[in-house]
Amino acid sequence: MVPTAIDKEKVMLQLGRLEGYLKELKGVGNELKKSKDNVIVLHAVERLLQIATEECLNIGSHIISGLGLERADTYRAVFTRLKDAGILPEKLGEAMEEFASFRNRLVHLYYRMSEDEVVSKLDEIDHFEKFTQQIIKYIEST
Repeated sequence: MVPTAIDKEKVMLQLGRLEGYLKELKGVGNELKKSKDNVIVLHAVERLLQIATEECLNIGSHIISGLGLERADTYRAVFTRLKDAGILPEKLGEAMEEFASFRNRLVHLYYRMSEDEVVSKLDEIDHFEKFTQQIIKYIEST
């Protein structure tokens, strides 16, 4: 398959959506930390973590496809491919791989997720911002 190139405008729109999700996540995340018994806020945080991760996965998949890299067979592998291609630094790639696994647990094993696990992930959302910075840096260099 011949690479189709990266649609930079599409990636920037996706990064803009990610930025909005992170802003919302910080707001509801603070609410959850104040009032851990609020189930509605907990579910809002879970959903925002899920869709923020999925936005990163969509961006990563688009870049993988556009560059003609080996197809990622799992969500974790999306970030592995970006890491192996030098688009994401090693540690950030590993952190994003963990978010992919966390997303899978949110979607498929949500009934086993503890509130503490969700709250602890709030302390790691800076990885999304670092992901954004790395993708912008990469897009601007191509």
